[in-house]
Amino acid sequence: MGIFADRLKEAMQQANLTSAQLAKQTGIGRSSISQWLSNKYVAKHDKVTALATVLNVSPDWLLGTTDIATASVPKAAPIPVAVTPTPAVDPKLVTLWEQLEPDQQAKLIKKAQKLLAKSQTSSGSKRKKGKKKKKGKKRKS
Repeated sequence: MGIFADRLKEAMQQANLTSAQLAKQTGIGRSSISQWLSNKYVAKHDKVTALATVLNVSPDWLLGTTDIATASVPKAAPIPVAVTPTPAVDPKLVTLWEQLEPDQQAKLIKKAQKLLAKSQTSSGSKRKKGKKKKKGKKRKS
């Protein structure tokens, strides 16, 4: 296994942190941490620094350029962690939203809420598509 993966595992064990806890404290995705632990990739410099800060080890030690694990690492300010991940939004939608006046934005929100409510109520009952035939007498030619 690679030096970075081994040392990351070791530092996590010393800090008694799971990959999920490390992800939360650093703001780094769990999938990235998993890929580093499985030696698929090595983290970029900014991520190594964030990991080292939380794990209280030297970035150089994590990367394998020194054997001194706890070189004096300056304590950085805590890394802000998003409590709720922001869902991906289509950039076209954002562009349109920014062009609207506040009253137009309010109307759009109301319309979206109506559409959502309509889709939730109609999802339980399936409607037949197409036109209904009219009942009545047939004409004879």
